[in-house]
Amino acid sequence: MMKARSGFGDSPRTRTVPSGPIANRHTPLANRKRVGFIGAGRVGSALAWHCRRLGYPVVGVTDLKPKQAWVVYGLLKQRYERLSSRAVAAASDVLFLTVPDAHIGPVFESVRRWLIPGTIVAHCSGAFGPEVFARARDQGLGTLALHPVLSLSSHSQAIRTLPGAFFAADGSASGLRFGRHLVKQLHGSCVIVPGKDRALYHVMCVFASNFVSVLFDEAETIAGKLGISRRRAARMLEPLARSVLDSVVAEGAGPSLTGPVERGDALTVAVHLRALAKRVPKLAPVYRMMSGQLVEMARREGLERGAVRKLRQVLEDIK
Repeated sequence: MMKARSGFGDSPRTRTVPSGPIANRHTPLANRKRVGFIGAGRVGSALAWHCRRLGYPVVGVTDLKPKQAWVVYGLLKQRYERLSSRAVAAASDVLFLTVPDAHIGPVFESVRRWLIPGTIVAHCSGAFGPEVFARARDQGLGTLALHPVLSLSSHSQAIRTLPGAFFAADGSASGLRFGRHLVKQLHGSCVIVPGKDRALYHVMCVFASNFVSVLFDEAETIAGKLGISRRRAARMLEPLARSVLDSVVAEGAGPSLTGPVERGDALTVAVHLRALAKRVPKLAPVYRMMSGQLVEMARREGLERGAVRKLRQVLEDIK
């Protein structure tokens, strides 16, 4: 059995492939590529679980925090092995580096010498494409950037929501071939987003996810001024938020617009601004900025010029 090691920063001095079952990458366990994971976070654990379910031999999972890898082995119902990153790399036909964005390049460099030509190296970052795998092509490696368009808050939620998701993909021909096939098996949809556009694509995702969390946090702050707990406010506002999202998906953001701005109700907007200035002054600038965007949306949807002018005037005058 191989000597157990762990960590992303292994710097072995030889190119000897570790011995033992994990090194025998040609064992016909299944007519599938052998998949390994460096990084046992939410995305990595969910992909490992589904790869295992779909019949891909999962040859190993490792992480800087051995306990996280141990949790993933439990999910996979496999006996835990504390493997080194180089051992997982050497045994994989497809190696997922499911680590924080800043670590992808360094981790790849630390294991690159143990990847044989034809291996596909993949990551799940939304902000970067295959360009983070420097010199991969020169080594005969396939590349894949495969980002699930999801907000993943836990291992169980990630496993549950990955099937049917959209994925933003880019990579080499072999990498994209594998990525598209995996997404198809997950009953998802694949959208090609080239490396040069990945940062802007990821900003789009932040607007539709992280900024929603900010808006709910501020709504819960206002709820506190009304004597409503944050947890109760979240439950109370959930149907409202879901109804908006359902309308956006069905009709588009502009046509689904409702509320005082959409109605051209400058008086109500003025009342809102005065209430915020008195009770939660730090949120008045946020309301003013967001309402300015709503006015522009309403104008595009046909709100009459006079109403647009009054709304803009209120937003400018009331401090």
